[in-house]
Amino acid sequence: MYILFPLILFLLVSCTKQDHSQPGVQKSSPSTLNDSLFLADDFTELGWDQYSYEDYDSGLVLFDSALKYNPLLSQAWHGRALMLHNLKRYDEAEPAYKNAEKCDSVNKQAIWHAGCMYSRWGKKEQAFRQLAQVVSLDPRYAETAKWEECWIPLRAEPEFLKIVGALDTLK
Repeated sequence: MYILFPLILFLLVSCTKQDHSQPGVQKSSPSTLNDSLFLADDFTELGWDQYSYEDYDSGLVLFDSALKYNPLLSQAWHGRALMLHNLKRYDEAEPAYKNAEKCDSVNKQAIWHAGCMYSRWGKKEQAFRQLAQVVSLDPRYAETAKWEECWIPLRAEPEFLKIVGALDTLK
């Protein structure tokens, strides 16, 4: 009898917890901030899965769902921007990149991808600003930029060479 009481109490308490095993299938809306943050992270992770499968429409829906639960989640904004970029919805991608950076000023991947977008568009000043920022956060990006396809339009520019340290090696 004494052994069953703790077990019954445990079962009663655990049955009242929300099911977070699959995002979006909960019967009730999140009741706490932690629930919302959990769901946002979950949707973001699923969005990145869709990105890896190149299912950009589904990924966009998942990142948008994440942002409903946590509008300050930089990785969700970054994912949204990449989805929009791949869907050729460039006018929507740019503000999403800016939001990713606004929510986390050291989100290196978002800063990098925004720079790539600007480079492809021929917006040199913005591209160089993004590249300089990401290289200042992580110098390994300088080497990557020398070979990454998105930077081809700017490789011969003195400002690009200065940022990636190629001018130093030419002296």
